[in-house]
Amino acid sequence: MRVKLKANYISLTFLALFSLTVSAEKTFDIPVMDDAIIFADFNDKIPAVINYFTSMTVADITGFYKIAYGEISYQEAKRGRLTLAFHPDNLIIRVIISQQNNKRQVDVIVNTFNPKQ
Repeated sequence: MRVKLKANYISLTFLALFSLTVSAEKTFDIPVMDDAIIFADFNDKIPAVINYFTSMTVADITGFYKIAYGEISYQEAKRGRLTLAFHPDNLIIRVIISQQNNKRQVDVIVNTFNPKQ
């Protein structure tokens, strides 16, 4: 009886530690434009990524993410893509906007300054 109780205690302790580890992972919700047609969504934990199409203009998209994340810390236009970088709350957020026919493709990538944490 004593051995069985000890084994159950070890199992319960392991399960409790596993539960704490899983719940300690950061979750993150990435905002998207109202008309977003999402084709990839991996935003259940950081690092997080979401990709979608929108009919909104580049200015609308830029303004939307400035409201969501604050001031742009870096901006670069290269090869038909506009990359915006934001750094709120120890996060690195990149928003990449590119033209796709009559829509814009928006790729949002979220990571922490130190991904090992």
